[in-house]
Amino acid sequence: MEFLARIEAPFLIGAVAFYLAAMIAFWIGLFLWPKREEGETRLHPGDFARIFLWIGAVLHLVSVAGQGPPLFTSNKGVAGLFGFLLVTAFLIVGRRLGMGSGSVVAPVALCLTLYSLLANKVHTYVPDGTLEKIFLAAHVFIILLGYVSLAFAFAASLLYLKQESLLKQKKLTGMWRKLPSLGVSDEWIYRATGFGLALLTVGLLTGVAYSAFEKPSYSALRDPKVIFSGATWAVFGLYLASRWWLGWHGRRSSM
Repeated sequence: MEFLARIEAPFLIGAVAFYLAAMIAFWIGLFLWPKREEGETRLHPGDFARIFLWIGAVLHLVSVAGQGPPLFTSNKGVAGLFGFLLVTAFLIVGRRLGMGSGSVVAPVALCLTLYSLLANKVHTYVPDGTLEKIFLAAHVFIILLGYVSLAFAFAASLLYLKQESLLKQKKLTGMWRKLPSLGVSDEWIYRATGFGLALLTVGLLTGVAYSAFEKPSYSALRDPKVIFSGATWAVFGLYLASRWWLGWHGRRSSM
């Protein structure tokens, strides 16, 4: 068991990496990939996501075995164990539930496993601060990817409005004629926003959790980064809400 205890941290980091890859693959399939038709056999991002989850679960199992009894003395360690059990349950019955359930399970498992990185007394052979850096790196990657997707959606919205204006004026010439149709552009704006907002949500949660770990007196409401990210989340969240519940499309939602 001592040998497993010495190597559990790298296996846990590997599990985090594969859970992150699974989450992104599930969300690409959910938000960006064409809907799979019944009976279609072509590979789908969700298929790769399940493979990533399997690999992550095996790595996580080795890590849990290496952590041993101290795992149950820490809330963070127990959170990581719950993440492993959640992934295992999904892999057993998840195919019956569909890709949508995986799009929820993967980010929850990722957040719980990331949180377990902060259980210092469980990772007895890891120098202090090492796993915290991994947590922070994952957080930064997730939130930057979310901002990239939202920036794409914002830029596409501006192009949509310009293209629509040129169409009304019958001045759509040159490079503007090579752009996708307004309907296609509107759909991609919607998809990119959903993908980016989902990533931003996970990024916000992990950022607040890390800050609270670093400074117990931390208040998210006093953090300018959280306030800015929350305002961004609210703006794009309102856009999605207008699509889902008010049925706004095209120019009304792009504005």
